Amino acid sequence: MTAVTEAPASVTAEGPTPHTQNQAATRPENTFGYTRSEQIEALHKLREPFLPKEVRHLPRVWCGACKNSKGNGCQQHTIVKCEKCNQKMPRNGHIDLAYVGHAEATNRLLNVDPFWDWEPLTVDERGLPQFDGYRGLWIRLTVCGMTRLGYGHAGDKTGGDALKEVIGDAIRNAGMRFGMALDLWTPSDLEIVEPGGAAVDAEQADAAPAPQPTGQSTEEQNTQHVKRLVVQAKDCWANAIALTQVLGDAAKNNVADEQVNGPNGWQTLRELLNDRITELNAPTPDRSAA
Repeated sequence: MTAVTEAPASVTAEGPTPHTQNQAATRPENTFGYTRSEQIEALHKLREPFLPKEVRHLPRVWCGACKNSKGNGCQQHTIVKCEKCNQKMPRNGHIDLAYVGHAEATNRLLNVDPFWDWEPLTVDERGLPQFDGYRGLWIRLTVCGMTRLGYGHAGDKTGGDALKEVIGDAIRNAGMRFGMALDLWTPSDLEIVEPGGAAVDAEQADAAPAPQPTGQSTEEQNTQHVKRLVVQAKDCWANAIALTQVLGDAAKNNVADEQVNGPNGWQTLRELLNDRITELNAPTPDRSAA
């Protein structure tokens, strides 16, 4: 039997009805008056690079010995004032994560859409934002009629400052889903600690090959590099951003497919880091809202 497909009610033998004549120009629902092309054009502005003066750097110590030294450094890493983060940090024993602050993110959102807005994913009985069991906050960020989720956390901060930090972090995180400051989440600013104790910037590492230590084969260098990256990964195991930078370092130096012994047995460094990053970025059920 031949299948029969029912024609839409708006289509007749005489052609389009007056209701459908201008259907192609009809604005999509729930986009606050923006057409798709207007959305794309406006949201593309979110992805424009921030000015250097708008970019800040957050230091993260990866050396375990330096972490336990109470600010004195260790035998391999002396404490100096870092030119990037402008703080006293162990030289070659920390990385600087590039980011934009809450004010810079808000300014960019206002420039793109003066009517942008955010709202908590859940609220409590008083109508206030509902935090999850990890003291984090899920939000909806709406820009140019497009809504995406974001998650914020204040780390070890407490009190009112923590609340503001959570909101700012959530807005920046949701903004990243639109592409805002996405380039800062890549390993481009990762400091690569080369054998011999010298640190070079990732961009410099792209321009010139790393120096070859005398008497050390490429295989031995790769082994040492992997060991160093594993140590860094252990020290920032709860930080998806830092782990992404470690993965970028591994890929840049062609050691991402080296085998390492992780929590789930032997696997490539790429698989280990990707699994952990996926785990950290996975949505967490809000038990407190149940």
